[in-house]
Amino acid sequence: MTKHFCVFGNPIAHSYSPFIHELFANQFGHALSYRRQLATEYNFASTVARLFRQNLTGANVTLPFKQQAFRLANTVTPEARDAGAVNTLVATAAHGLLGANTDGLGLLYDLKRLNVDLSGKRVLLIGAGGAARGVLRNLLDEKPEVIWLYNRSPAKAEALAAGRSRIKAVTHWQPVTGVELVINATSASLNGDLPAVPDSLLASSAVIYDMMYAATATPFIRHVQKIAEPACYDGLGMLVGQAAESYRLWWNCELPQIDPVIQQVRQQLAAQ
Repeated sequence: MTKHFCVFGNPIAHSYSPFIHELFANQFGHALSYRRQLATEYNFASTVARLFRQNLTGANVTLPFKQQAFRLANTVTPEARDAGAVNTLVATAAHGLLGANTDGLGLLYDLKRLNVDLSGKRVLLIGAGGAARGVLRNLLDEKPEVIWLYNRSPAKAEALAAGRSRIKAVTHWQPVTGVELVINATSASLNGDLPAVPDSLLASSAVIYDMMYAATATPFIRHVQKIAEPACYDGLGMLVGQAAESYRLWWNCELPQIDPVIQQVRQQLAAQ
């Protein structure tokens, strides 16, 4: 029996989600229909309700609807509760909606695929918005020594770090030393901008990870590569990883293979 899914967003025409989930379905022999669904802030809730009443088994949610999806869900996972945002909706047997946030697991799946071990490491996380909130819980589960949290608005970083012993908001740079992994959770790369992080910290890190992705190196990665030679990765693997976790939740199956799907999406990007 064919199961029906969609991804909600605005804009949404650019989304690779249908392509990614079709590739996952091919791995298992599942019959799947997956489409892009444009919505507005005014009709998002009613559109979700209507489509799930009709035949949706699940949906992905991207910008700008993740907070609205959180409010719509009848129950939410711990990751979604921490983030205050939902990127995956699952129809439940009781005709309700489970809200999950798979971004953090998507990031961990990719870091593990890249052989980046967080245990005991010093991590600099740039940004304190929704992307950072969506991954913090899962990063902490990997037992890093410390996560330094930098945001251009220090108050926002301090609020996110409050009550978490291994997260320290960066209000000045002097205490930040020995950074081994830098994760850029800002959208600066979309505008060609760079976060205000000292080049010396970026240059000394062994690994640089930008959650944004593009057909070529992101502006953040290009900047780092001009000043040093760390291992640099973009967020395409995170995109595929979070989708894989959504797929696992919907189908109650093993996690799909991520590597071959990353390669095929990368080929699609390059062909554009």
